[in-house]
Amino acid sequence: MSTRISTNLDSLRGLLNLQKSGALQSQALQRLSTGSQINSAADNPSGLIAANTLGLQISAINQSIANSNLANNVIGTADAALGQVDSLLTEIRGLVQQGVNSGALSAAQVQANQSQIDQALGAINRISANTNFAGQNLLDGSKSFNTVVSSTDAAKLTDFSINQALFGSASSITVSSKVVTAAAKGTLTYNAGNLTAATPPQVSGAKGSQVLFFGAGSSYTNVRDAINANTDATGVSASITTAATPAAVSIGAGNSGIHFTDARQNAGASDTAVTVNFVVSGNNTARSISVSGTAITVNVATDANGNVANTETATSIATSIGANSQSSALVTTSQLGNGTGLVASSSGAQSLTGGVNATLTLTSTDYGSQQFVGLSVLNGTFQTYDSSNAATYRSAGSDIVAQINGQTASGNGLKASVATALLDASVTFASGSNASNVTANITITGGGSLFQIGANVSSAGQIGVGIDSVNTATLGGSTGKLYQLGSGGGKSLVDVGQNGVTGGNLVDIINQSLSRVDTLRARLGALQKDVIQTNIDSLGIALQNITEAKSQIADTDFAATTAQLTQSQILSQAGISVLQIANQAPQQVLKLLG
Repeated sequence: MSTRISTNLDSLRGLLNLQKSGALQSQALQRLSTGSQINSAADNPSGLIAANTLGLQISAINQSIANSNLANNVIGTADAALGQVDSLLTEIRGLVQQGVNSGALSAAQVQANQSQIDQALGAINRISANTNFAGQNLLDGSKSFNTVVSSTDAAKLTDFSINQALFGSASSITVSSKVVTAAAKGTLTYNAGNLTAATPPQVSGAKGSQVLFFGAGSSYTNVRDAINANTDATGVSASITTAATPAAVSIGAGNSGIHFTDARQNAGASDTAVTVNFVVSGNNTARSISVSGTAITVNVATDANGNVANTETATSIATSIGANSQSSALVTTSQLGNGTGLVASSSGAQSLTGGVNATLTLTSTDYGSQQFVGLSVLNGTFQTYDSSNAATYRSAGSDIVAQINGQTASGNGLKASVATALLDASVTFASGSNASNVTANITITGGGSLFQIGANVSSAGQIGVGIDSVNTATLGGSTGKLYQLGSGGGKSLVDVGQNGVTGGNLVDIINQSLSRVDTLRARLGALQKDVIQTNIDSLGIALQNITEAKSQIADTDFAATTAQLTQSQILSQAGISVLQIANQAPQQVLKLLG
């Protein structure tokens, strides 16, 4: 113990420690009362910066989740309305299918169905015009992107759709599309084979199959017309190509009998001629030749001396063949060498060459790998060839190969689509522009709906969505627009059977409308599921981790802080006691005076 009284060092030390204990106690009390470890910058300067940074990120994530939920609500509202349009289109399809059953319905019943169709079309227009979220129309076309297309490029396209686009700092976006490889239809050619009345062919396509029956005397034209009459059911059409030079009938010398040679050049065939040999043998013997089951018969007989008894001329043979040229084997003839006689014995021969000067081509009505043409017979044989001259009974088309903004697009028939983070678009080329190196440009100048769903305000955190109108003037397809099914539209139930309008036309329009609505619904649904919902989920996980990190830095650990408070309280009590003792020490020194 010091015996100096001017300076009481023990008292000063006790006071200092008591102040420290008091500060610790005050800090613990503040942390416990606020729940935060950092109540001022002095508490933890670097921790304050980190906590505030994380706090800003948490705030941004919370707002992004709220924005995403709002976007989900907007798209959900549009989807619900589109579901109603879907139901109305399905109802219209049923009414059309019932209405074309005119053999069982009276005119009044057909008109009643038409009245229902008119009402359903009106309901679709009302849904398109009135579907609204927070004062914004969703399905009237106001949410679609604004585009500019030159007349030249517009003529190359039958349709295009801008589903998503992000402008960033740009004022416009150019969608440049280029055909690399043209799309193709399924194609089969037939110009030879055993296609007779006894062997009806079955024509197959993407829409279905149909067995066709032909009587004796049917021509290429009859077959073509029968196939085309069933195009709605099969998706296959037929055409006839006539050769520039007609086939000929000629007589020539030979040494192996009488020859009938079909000189048609079969596409893709390895043997370009078919020969039927008839060797004259024996005396007073008549022989006949039937070419491909066509009932074209030439009789030849020899007398007792081995000479031809009934000499035929090129004219008479050509006439005989010509008389049967409309059989189901589709044989046509012309002749050369009129007047030339068939003078032959068993050791001699003559040759008759005839050919068909036409080719029947079967083609799918649409382009693409899902389209095909098939031709088979229920009994018998014949041969068809595809566009590469390969022998086959079935030929599928191919999808377009194209690029959009330099990126390889996904092809489906004449439609090319691309989907990136910045652009989701599709273009459908016109059949007349379906050729390599054809290009078309579309400029997006604005429009669409922009949703900020990311934590960062940039194109990476945004989605730009276009929602097209679904009114009856925009729904439909190449067959016609949906509004035409209404009374006075030209393709109503009462118009079926007039001006070339068929029930199939009406169904095609409805199917095309359904496809358009379903495609839009599927796109919006995919946006909800694969973009917005996954964004909400990922943001939720990020929010959890970042909040935990901020809590580690800024939040009070009550267990540790309570222990600190207890410690500081004990130290304070001890400090007070010690300070009291230290303050009494100088008084002990004063006893030395006494």
